[in-house]
Amino acid sequence: MTKERIEKAVEIINYAIQNQISVKEASVKCGFSDTYVKNVKSVIYEKYDNGTLEDELFSLFDEAYKQYINFRGFGVNDQSSLEPQIDLSIKKPADSLPNESLKFYQDENDGYVEWVSGSNYPADHIKTVPQLLEATEVDTEIWKVKDQLVNKWDMTSKVNGYPVTIQNFQVKVRLEKRLQNIREKAIGELFREMCETYEPPILDWMPETPQEHHENNLFEVSIFDLHMGKLAWGGETGENFDTKIARKRFLYTIETLIHRASVFEYSRILFPVGSDFFNSDTMENTTTKGTPQDEDLRWQKTFSVGVKLLIDAISMLKQAGVPVDVLVIPGNHDFERSFYMGAYLEAWFNNDPIVNINNGASPRKFYRFGKVLLGLTHGSEEKEASLPLLMATDLESKPHWTDTTYHEWHIGHIHRKRNMQYTVLDKTRTVNEDLGVTIRYLSSLTGTEEWHHKKGFVGAIKAGEAFIWNDELGLLAHLNSNLKIEMEE
Repeated sequence: MTKERIEKAVEIINYAIQNQISVKEASVKCGFSDTYVKNVKSVIYEKYDNGTLEDELFSLFDEAYKQYINFRGFGVNDQSSLEPQIDLSIKKPADSLPNESLKFYQDENDGYVEWVSGSNYPADHIKTVPQLLEATEVDTEIWKVKDQLVNKWDMTSKVNGYPVTIQNFQVKVRLEKRLQNIREKAIGELFREMCETYEPPILDWMPETPQEHHENNLFEVSIFDLHMGKLAWGGETGENFDTKIARKRFLYTIETLIHRASVFEYSRILFPVGSDFFNSDTMENTTTKGTPQDEDLRWQKTFSVGVKLLIDAISMLKQAGVPVDVLVIPGNHDFERSFYMGAYLEAWFNNDPIVNINNGASPRKFYRFGKVLLGLTHGSEEKEASLPLLMATDLESKPHWTDTTYHEWHIGHIHRKRNMQYTVLDKTRTVNEDLGVTIRYLSSLTGTEEWHHKKGFVGAIKAGEAFIWNDELGLLAHLNSNLKIEMEE
């Protein structure tokens, strides 16, 4: 805003007063647009409010314009009597400006906060998102800002005959819940409750003292794809399935496999867990990638029942008196929930001298026992043909590859048994039998839900599997616990 432009506007105002016409008409007569004075006034008041216009220039225009307002308001015809008749104590009346508006709505997963105020705001008025969250008492441990909108606009109007520029502010945010914080809090509460009430199951038939070992054997118990939380109706799929049935099947299978392995000597137990142990991964009952699932219970209850089931199973395995190594294998249904499950087990067995939990971030785990090298993964991501070479080259398994003789992958995902024998060729393209790799797809105990039934994926034997490995001779026994569905009727 130049001094010349202000002086020109003052000349137009004085011309209007002298000729008893409006500033619009005076502007046109002086060769300018009819909004010349209006535009200059708007800019002057805004810059003065912002502190970017000198007092001298503001007063030059303001005094002339006040005389014009006085002339237009009181019908003064004598130029000599044009003295300002303005009560300078008059302030912008608060009751004439917009009242503030403050809103905070929320539902299960989303929130909405908005505040709009005119320039009669208090000293601690809201202009920023943090101020808005504090004023509405939003719990930032539960909620986080999804997106936000911050606006400012000015509106000039007459108040008691004087031009008043009102500054308006709008601060609006959309919120979403911090699901990880909520889950961790719920898991912590569950852990404290279980510490107070848990009683481990007892296998009465197990010997009170550990057996003497003449062979160095490993007892592997692999029960993949339980899909805890899945809901299936027998009228639609031919069999019922829910959390109670899943728990009954799992404990029955664990006890059966322990009993059948009792004829063998073993000095260590391997217990892989996960691999779609849970049927869903989110609060909305979807898989990790968002596929909706038919669920029996709320996610908190499903998680509670699931971790207690695994603690029961580990407690039953412990009664053999030998170390129990637990490997957490995430699945495509429960990738994130498997990690929480593993963290829960780590905390529960933190001070147990014979239980070891491996909850590493890698979706694949490797386990060496003497000359046996096992690879464990869910099987939904890797290509089957790449698994043999992966075992030979993975940074975790590579150091053990040449020192082991028996190489085997145990994977799930397809809910049925299937064995594949691979061999690795040497440089002369001849088969080297010492480098054979077996890929073994494991059975599942889960029920058939609507999707699998509709696709025709039915008829697989529901079973849990276990293996007895010798540290020098490899696989000694493959144990099955085939399930009788009629036991649930």
